[in-house]
Amino acid sequence: MIDSSKTRLPSGFIRLGEALPVDVYHKSGILLLKKGHYVLSPEQRALLASAGESERSEVDALLEQERERRELAERQNLRNRIAEARQPNPLTEYEFLLRRSEGLLLHGLALPDLLAGLQAVAAGVQELAQRQPDGLIAAMLLVPGREQVTAHALRVAVLLALAGKRMQLAASELEALCGAGLTMNIAITPLLVRLGGQLDTLTEPEREAILAHPIVSSAILREAGLSDELWHLLVQTHHEVADGSGYPQGLQGDDVPALARLIALADVLDEQISVLRVLPAQALAALFRKPDARFDPAQVSLLVKELGIYPPGSFVRLASGEIAVVTFRTERANAPRVAALRKENGPPYAEPLLRETRQSAWRIIDAVPAGLALVKPGFLLRLWQR
Repeated sequence: MIDSSKTRLPSGFIRLGEALPVDVYHKSGILLLKKGHYVLSPEQRALLASAGESERSEVDALLEQERERRELAERQNLRNRIAEARQPNPLTEYEFLLRRSEGLLLHGLALPDLLAGLQAVAAGVQELAQRQPDGLIAAMLLVPGREQVTAHALRVAVLLALAGKRMQLAASELEALCGAGLTMNIAITPLLVRLGGQLDTLTEPEREAILAHPIVSSAILREAGLSDELWHLLVQTHHEVADGSGYPQGLQGDDVPALARLIALADVLDEQISVLRVLPAQALAALFRKPDARFDPAQVSLLVKELGIYPPGSFVRLASGEIAVVTFRTERANAPRVAALRKENGPPYAEPLLRETRQSAWRIIDAVPAGLALVKPGFLLRLWQR
């Protein structure tokens, strides 16, 4: 007669090198191994799994405990995923700042909260530069803007926030510097959007507007309620050059504020990368190796050191024949952290694969265009998730 009080013990509860959770009996009723005794060999485990039975009530209790444990683990995993999804990501935060700045710069004084909005964007850039600088650099290079003119202004503000942080500027100076980079062209933003970058066929009124825009931009900011005189000064002088060839005042030498020269440097660097499509590594190398009289060599060196030889968000070819994206800077400027995306002649991997570029097998060979990666920014989003 079958003993309905007994049932087979699932093999998952019989673990080699672990104590049994219940007594195990042979089908004949003989006790094979008592609860708490250890399963010592594969042969013993096989015997218990094939011929062993235990009290049904105890097995049911174990199965219930296992079910509850799994449900608890699944709920915890779900909570972890939800928490991760809610954590701020620098790429999505940057995209929000991009959309916000676009509206502010295009519509100007038509917005009642123009100054508060501009200050909030500048503060957001500074906060990201402090909290997740590598992710911010990556966002600057990876997240496109709908309008090149407004996206350029935000990228300049990013470069200035990073440089100002490395310079350890006072909070008030950093705010003025980032704000000036963001708003330096506010007077002509709609014009530049309409022209689409074509400045070689300007009408006379358009040419006059461009030459006057540093002063008019400052006037717009003053009308919006800005009282920060350093911010005004930097907007007014961001096109001045130490040799006197700048505009609108033709200032010379030390009359050109040092921070205004830094804005001009950031302006040119981003133009090379985003408009002229020079690879970030090449643009930085050119600035460093071929001094430009317009720029302070110390500021050039500082900006290159801050961004790194291969900035986060740029793409590289590895010795392994893989195309990778740079994720984080390290103490070694030529060996940042990267994630491989694909073999050069193959399809993208299902997930980015982390590589250690200090190892010869994965050392960086050279910088490459983003198009070689064959992936969209959304695919890379998690690489900078904290």
